[in-house]
Amino acid sequence: MMLTILPAAIVFFLILIIAAIVIKGKKPVTLKFTYRLLLTYFIVLCISAATAAFVMGDSTGVKKIVSEENISKNVKDLEKQLNSGRYAEIPRESLIKHSSFDYHQPSIQVRINEYFNPRIFIDKKELDDGVIDVYAYTSGLYISGADFTNQIKAPTFSIMNDQLEINPPDNQQEINVSMIKNEFTITQFIGGGTTFFEPIEHNETMILIRIPKNLTIQDEENMYFLQYINK
Repeated sequence: MMLTILPAAIVFFLILIIAAIVIKGKKPVTLKFTYRLLLTYFIVLCISAATAAFVMGDSTGVKKIVSEENISKNVKDLEKQLNSGRYAEIPRESLIKHSSFDYHQPSIQVRINEYFNPRIFIDKKELDDGVIDVYAYTSGLYISGADFTNQIKAPTFSIMNDQLEINPPDNQQEINVSMIKNEFTITQFIGGGTTFFEPIEHNETMILIRIPKNLTIQDEENMYFLQYINK
């Protein structure tokens, strides 16, 4: 509600200024009139600053900025941890989905949606427990350094007709972002100007499939790359 009222109030103030100038016509603008306009403008700014704290909520909260070095480090660390089988070291926020399936056949095929290209890691367990565990990991989603990882939608997993199917999220990913920055009228003097399009860091999803010791995966040639670990 406040996000609607504030812009309307500013527009009303601008209209008031224009109307006052028109009414004045060719009469010289007095110092007293100028002071009144400046005072009104100052009051509008104070009201906007005071209400900003009340306008901000969970959906419009300030995001912590992550440096490019840390973003790059997160990607490399996640890849190393998956490659070496050190799953316990992976941060909890990197795991976006985990599914378990009871499966007692000697072999299984892995099928991936043609519009979805995650990296696939295969890990054979030490026991033949008859359970397939599938994990989806992400190294994060960052927009201009702001962390939106918790808004990433997870892929879907299912087993049907001796096939493990991996598909992209059911619904298209949409994130509404609002950013407050210095305008050109300010940055031309103090610097720090930014481009219109903000950098988005969103690396490919990494899928870990942990299978029973004696289960065989039937690869389908030229469809995707399966990377075996701990072998």
